[in-house]
Amino acid sequence: MTANANSIRALLVYALILPMALILGYLLATPTDFGTWATLLIVLSVICAPLILAYHHPLLFLSWNMTASVFFIPGRPQLWLVMSALGLVTAILQRALSKETRFLSIPSIVMPLVFLAVVVYFTARMTGGFGLRVLGSENVGGKRYVAVFTAIVGFLAMIARSVPAEKANRYVGMFFLGSVTDALGSALPFLGPQLYFLFLIFPIENAGSLQGDFGSHIDRLWGLSMGCLGVFFYILARNGIAGSLNFKKPLRLMAFLGVIVLAAFGGFRSFYILMAMTFVFLLLLEGLLRSKYTVALLLTFLAAGIVAIPFSSKLPLAVQRTLSFLPLSINPVALYDAETSTEWRVQIWKQVLPEVPKYFWLGKGLGISSGDLEMAAELQRRGSVTSQDIAILAGDYHSGPLSIIIPFGIWGVIGFLWFLVASVRALYFNYRNGDESLKKINTFLLAYFIARVLNYFFIFGGFYGDLAIFCGIIGLSLSLNGGLRQPARVPAVIPKETPVEPPMNPVPAFGRTA
Repeated sequence: MTANANSIRALLVYALILPMALILGYLLATPTDFGTWATLLIVLSVICAPLILAYHHPLLFLSWNMTASVFFIPGRPQLWLVMSALGLVTAILQRALSKETRFLSIPSIVMPLVFLAVVVYFTARMTGGFGLRVLGSENVGGKRYVAVFTAIVGFLAMIARSVPAEKANRYVGMFFLGSVTDALGSALPFLGPQLYFLFLIFPIENAGSLQGDFGSHIDRLWGLSMGCLGVFFYILARNGIAGSLNFKKPLRLMAFLGVIVLAAFGGFRSFYILMAMTFVFLLLLEGLLRSKYTVALLLTFLAAGIVAIPFSSKLPLAVQRTLSFLPLSINPVALYDAETSTEWRVQIWKQVLPEVPKYFWLGKGLGISSGDLEMAAELQRRGSVTSQDIAILAGDYHSGPLSIIIPFGIWGVIGFLWFLVASVRALYFNYRNGDESLKKINTFLLAYFIARVLNYFFIFGGFYGDLAIFCGIIGLSLSLNGGLRQPARVPAVIPKETPVEPPMNPVPAFGRTA
């Protein structure tokens, strides 16, 4: 009986697999056909459905800081975009099937995000639509709208359930260490052609490096910097400052100091400043400002400065560019490259600032006419327009405040500030009232969020890109803490009234005489 059942089961499996293999093999003969992509997508969705149902929540956190793309979907969306949509849909289905599954209730964060989504939607509708080229639109810029809406969707998927306390460190590791995969783009020149298939998933940072063409300028390695940032933040979130600088843990200390040094080879000043601000805020929140760690750090920086100043002009140009904001002797080439980048941004701000009143009430949106963009690119090749003009046309203002007020007007500013203030408040409550086991993580998330806000407004920011960063930080905090940990309310003690003893021989009112 058992042998017959196994035989029938094997026959059914072969009856399904063999025809499917034949169909897929036939379809792959025309890989560019839309029907082929649709069929492959359906088959892969069916195969991956059990995995998504079981692990959609951790997979969302793992993919959040990755730049990996889903290459078999038209438009090559990034993985975190797909996981955000799948995570929310799966959470809603699970909630419909089980009353015990409930979303975390945080209206103080959800309301500003809903307001912001409404502002973005109506602005897009009133300024030419969303502009998705994959759907045949003549405009471009639709991916930016998708990034904004998906950041909000991803936040809702994050708070669909809370994370068990014993898995908190695992989720923090997935969230921050996911960005280590970004370093693959920087490692392209060191990989052989047999590994180029990786870039179907992970983006190529510098295509010219395939031929060894690095150009005459200073090459900046964005992926390397992002990978180092992820490791730096993970070590601080897990161990705090005291644990990260613990000499009794030499491997951890070497990794922490190593990523700080390695990040300098990326060539980005803003990343180094972000690391420094996060470290300083964490130092303050942990109450270590007057501790031995502050003294040790000051002495370390002083010694490093004394050693580095004579040799600073001999460091690699990318490192010198990263350190160009410090009072060091910098090679004129690196200094010129950094100053030119700053001046380039300043010129954009000077051109854009006079347009702020024009878009005060109704922003211009994120959509761009593809015809205008192609014409501008052609004029740039002829030398008729500058690169600043192209950046302004594309909406890349390289300024956090301008990236919100010009596309979405004052209403977008109100919604975004409302969200940031509510998020800082929630992070502060979790920092003060969260479980002791999450103390280091909650302290770091508050310090990191504040550093990110300052970086957005005063150094470098872009609304449609940074909104996902802010939503990810607050979503991680709320999921780890099971919501917003407000201070416990002490019930007011109502004093008991002292009973009044009745008189010994009460006289009824009707029995009294005048």
